[in-house]
Amino acid sequence: MTKTAKNGSNGHHLLRIHKRHLGLYARVADELGVSPSYVSLVANGMRQSEKIKRALLTEIARIHASVR
Repeated sequence: MTKTAKNGSNGHHLLRIHKRHLGLYARVADELGVSPSYVSLVANGMRQSEKIKRALLTEIARIHASVR
């Protein structure tokens, strides 16, 4: 299977997934009452927070489940 066939016409499927990731840090930040900047720092490994890490992973799993 070619990469184009796997991802739909011109990667349409990947773009749809990408659009659902937009605002990910803001959604997690709102949920936990922290700043999106802090969520970004945790996501990039510059700060440590198991609570934020779990929330990020949960949100990512939710996104991926919704696009299958």
